[in-house]
Parts: sequence; structure tokens; C-alpha cells
Amino acid sequence: MPIFDRRNLFSLAAGAAGAALLPAASSARPLDQVLSTKRLRAGINPTLPPFGTFNERNQIDGFDADIAREIARRMNVELEIVQVGSPDRIPFLQADRIDIVLGAMTRTIERALVIDYTVPLHTQSVVVLTKQSGTAAPINTPADLNNSAVRLVQVRGTIGVPWIQANAPQAQVTLLDNYPDTFRAMAQGRADAMVDVLESVVIPMRNFPQAQWRVLDQVLGSTWVGIGVQKGNDTLKDVLNVVLFELHREGFVNRTWEKWFGVPMKTPVPFNPMF
Repeated sequence: MPIFDRRNLFSLAAGAAGAALLPAASSARPLDQVLSTKRLRAGINPTLPPFGTFNERNQIDGFDADIAREIARRMNVELEIVQVGSPDRIPFLQADRIDIVLGAMTRTIERALVIDYTVPLHTQSVVVLTKQSGTAAPINTPADLNNSAVRLVQVRGTIGVPWIQANAPQAQVTLLDNYPDTFRAMAQGRADAMVDVLESVVIPMRNFPQAQWRVLDQVLGSTWVGIGVQKGNDTLKDVLNVVLFELHREGFVNRTWEKWFGVPMKTPVPFNPMF
């Protein structure tokens, strides 16, 4: 996918710049209105599995939906899931069409200028994905990628491309148009490794189990992902922070993560009662 999407940990979020150009935001629904209507409206993108996906009943499900349902339950309100896409997440929030927004909302300065964040819900980590055997040269650390014998494959425009240019200029690099083709190239022995966000590759890895995948332990970069609320909606944000603290303290976030991703969170969110 292109750099300007959820996988790019070092660029603006899709739609954030456009959101800043919108007319003045509608007034946010403060906590008392959420409680009086007994309804919490959560924006979730169903095209980012396993964060958001459609289940067999054509309902929005996934990690984000489970988290939102538990937040609503603990607030003693009903959850209304509103379908959003990456470009319209922030505009929906600013226009008061939703109360909170999930969907890999990486915390960036640019977004923080137009929305407020809760404490971190989860992280995203850039890693090296390779195979247990069959590579052209041994790959045990990220530094091993800087080898003329190593064959890297990447989707055009993704975060791995500039990282490779800066850190593995000697490697052979093949750029393809989509993720299925990159995983197929590795599974078929035409490539040795790729650099990408772990959360973006966990599900595609399962489609090629014969490849015997291996993720290197070292994290090349990580970011914090919170829940977005409308700018200045402190009453709702404060309660969400307390709820998220409890969900982390009780292990609910980590259990839900492993339920949907099949592996523990690569970079755990520190247990911190201060916010």
C-alpha cells in the first residue's frame, strides 16, 4: 500500500491534512450527553483486518470492535459502530458524526493539532520478515540485509523502501504492486526478506504457511496508537483513559490482541497509571 496509509509510521495520516481544511468543527458530545443518550458512537474501518473486518453476518468485527464493545459495556452505554474509511475518520470526528475513532490511529503531531488522543491502546512495530531456511545468505539481524546476495522484495511506496535505501543499499531489491505478490515471491524462493509493519503482515503470512516464516526480534521502529476524540472533549477523554488503564491492567487488551493477531503485541504498552 502507499506510504500515506496506516503502515507509514513516519508520515501524515490519510485525511488529516484535509480535515484541517474543513469548516469549523461541530460541538463534541461531552460525557454527559453520551451517558444521557446511553449511546457511544465508535468509528471503525472494516477494511483493515484484523483491526476491523466484516464477519459472516456482514457485521463489523475485529480487534477494534471488541475494544469498543468493552469500553461501552464498562461505561454502561450501548455501542453504535459507524463505518469509516481512512480518509474520513478525522472529518467524521470533527463533524460530530462519531464520538471516538479507532483503526490504527497512530499518534502524530499533525493529527494532534486537530484531534485529541487517549493514552495508547496499542503499538505498531516495523520489523524484518524472513524465512527459517532457503535464503540466499544468512539473515539473523537487520544488518545482514546489507548484502549484495540478499534479495529483498517490497511493495512500492511502503515504509520498507526508504529504510532499505538508508540501511541496506547493497541488497537486491524488487518492488511489486501489492502484498500478495510480495509474499508469493518469498514463499516461492524468489526473495529472502521484506521490511514492514508487523501488524500488516501477520494475516498475509497465514496464507503461505509453507514458507516457514521468521520475524527477527529487533524492532526497527515503533509508534503509539490511541483512540481519537474530538478536540477539547476532555470529559469523554478522561473517562476513556481510566477505562483503557483498567483494560491494560486486567490484560484485556493483550488477550484481545492475541485473539485477533495470533501473536503477542511486539512492542507492549507499558503499564502506567499516570495520564
